[in-house]
Amino acid sequence: MALRIIEFTLMSSHGILFLAIILFIDAKKPEKETKLIDYSNFQKKDYVMTQAELKFYRELKKITDKLELSIFPQVQLERIISVKNNNRSYRNRIKSRSIDYTIVTNKNCKIVCCIELDDYTHNYNNRVKRDEFINQLFFSTGIKLYRYNLKTEINLIEQNIKECL
Repeated sequence: MALRIIEFTLMSSHGILFLAIILFIDAKKPEKETKLIDYSNFQKKDYVMTQAELKFYRELKKITDKLELSIFPQVQLERIISVKNNNRSYRNRIKSRSIDYTIVTNKNCKIVCCIELDDYTHNYNNRVKRDEFINQLFFSTGIKLYRYNLKTEINLIEQNIKECL
């Protein structure tokens, strides 16, 4: 706690009229208590992708290798999309979200396109809303987004990626 004393002396032609001593006390906010973290509440995951995502990744990798491109799985949206004026509300809409695959050039990692692998979970109400948001987000930022399922012909995927080059 800090104590500040300020003296005011008012003068007039008749001498000292008023003398005041004002005390200001700076009360610091109490420091937050450090919460103990129980690390036993965390555990490692065995895999970074589902088996379906891995299968799709391997097929996609054949295409990207052939076209001299690179593929990054599970890229956080904040790595490929920025929010104007760093608006917190808009940042929160993309924070902690990712896109399944981001295809980039080998030369400088420029984004070519992004791909979402749509499985049965994309039929759930909350996923449908999320997908609508992602579709509009990618459209408005000019990043080409393709949605495929495991039955999509590999030739179509290759053709779509070539169209982005």
